[in-house]
Amino acid sequence: MTVRIDRYPEALIRAIDRWQAGSKDKARKARRLQELSRHLPPEYRARPSVVFRQVRLNALLGIGLAVGAIREEVSSWTISQQVAKKFREEDQDRKKVMMIFARKPAADDIVLNLNTVYDDRDFMETVRATAERLGKEFRGINRWQGAQEEVVLKETTIDHDEIVSLGAFRQLSDVVPLIGPSGPGAPSDDQIFKQLVGKGTDEHFWTSYESAATGVRKAAETAQAFLIHKRLWPTELRG
Repeated sequence: MTVRIDRYPEALIRAIDRWQAGSKDKARKARRLQELSRHLPPEYRARPSVVFRQVRLNALLGIGLAVGAIREEVSSWTISQQVAKKFREEDQDRKKVMMIFARKPAADDIVLNLNTVYDDRDFMETVRATAERLGKEFRGINRWQGAQEEVVLKETTIDHDEIVSLGAFRQLSDVVPLIGPSGPGAPSDDQIFKQLVGKGTDEHFWTSYESAATGVRKAAETAQAFLIHKRLWPTELRG
């Protein structure tokens, strides 16, 4: 068994595990992750050409849309748009609207590229050896490992054109108004919906980039109107 305690000391393994275990106290976890990974070779901070992140639309994001810039704290991103789309497909998210951000990171944006970590088979060997020595389970690492194709980025600001898709679970009545009761032998809502958009009523629906741009513009206009109504929008920015 190869144990790379020189490259993957216990403190770094703990920092990666805590980061992957959950988003609570992200800023502190990220600082610790950055501090403990400084000794790693430059490829551990390799800059992907583009990274993606899925977020829930909320009031804070609405304000960001209104002012044209969304603040995003230290966060997990992924090099795969398909992975980003699969986040949060849970029951509590069925009625929420999601956004996919796509960003071309700068070289100094990267805290740690976890793809490089998990590409090194010695890492998991060292994790297993460390866990056995400590009698401890590294739950964050064991649950996710490299499945999220993850890159940790520093704080950043998202522009409108970096929102590349909007998504939500949809029902037939969201798209086509129901007109009267169905007759005998009529196709089900799921069959009709699948014919219309290629998705079942219980599947996740994502827009194209062009549709997202239209949706973002309308959402920004709505947010601005709300802030103006509440007298929270600066006078000099009003049209």
